[in-house]
Parts: sequence; C-alpha cells; structure tokens
Amino acid sequence: MIIGDLRESSRYHGLHPRMKELFDYVAQHDFSALPPGRITIDGDRLFINLDEADLMPKARQRLEVHRRYIDVQIPLDREEEFGWSPLSSLGSPDTAFDPLHDCGFYCRPASAYLTVCPGQFVVCFPEDAHAPLIGTGRQRKLVGKILI
Repeated sequence: MIIGDLRESSRYHGLHPRMKELFDYVAQHDFSALPPGRITIDGDRLFINLDEADLMPKARQRLEVHRRYIDVQIPLDREEEFGWSPLSSLGSPDTAFDPLHDCGFYCRPASAYLTVCPGQFVVCFPEDAHAPLIGTGRQRKLVGKILI
C-alpha cells in the first residue's frame, strides 16, 4: 500500500502503464457536481467509481482484497482512516473470493491503520488487504480501478 500527495502523483507513474492516465484524468476534472457512479476512461481496463458512503467504526469495517485490479482511492470530502494488512498474513478469506466482483473479505482487525485526507491518495495492490471508509460522517471519494 502506498499513501501519497496528489501534487506529487507523478512520482508514481512508473508503478503501472495506466497510472499516469488515471492521475491526469483526476487532475483535469472537477468531481464536485457529478453524481455518484462509474466514470469509464477505457472500458473495464481503466475506470473510476465516484462513491458516496457513510464512514463506519473500525470494528465494523472488513479487510477487502482484489486480484485483477489496483485500487487508487482518493477521499474528497473528509479524512478517512484505512486499515492495512499484508495478504500473505491472512490465510483464507472469511467471505470467499468472488471473481465476478474481484473481491474477497476478511473479518479481522488490520495490522496497521493510517489516516488519508483530501488531496492525498492510497494505492492498494492485490497483496494489500485494505479496510477503507473508517471514521464518522459521510464520505465522497474516487476509487480508480486499473486492470493488471
């Protein structure tokens, strides 16, 4: 998992050939008036989910994992806490991995927690089990999905 500042996102373009395209799209668009939903940049290969969700207590949030996509999560409205654990330390998921939705879940506390603020981003690779949306209030955020 990587946490960074959007103003320094060019440092991370080399992580994947589509990373620059995603960060450029985010920098060039105003998401404040858009309704929640999917923003398609290149079909299922590169897209952004503009989400609105209630933040929840740490004890209620599950760790999630993906195999086919890199997540780039960008909080827009408020700070948000993220849990993280290395997938290699977790064993079998508590909710079986669903290949159709590219998601599996673990119902246990994360190894570490960090706070991400608007203007920052988090990159989660398939080896990063992550628990987003921890906190209080309602969050509006971008979740970029880059097909591996």
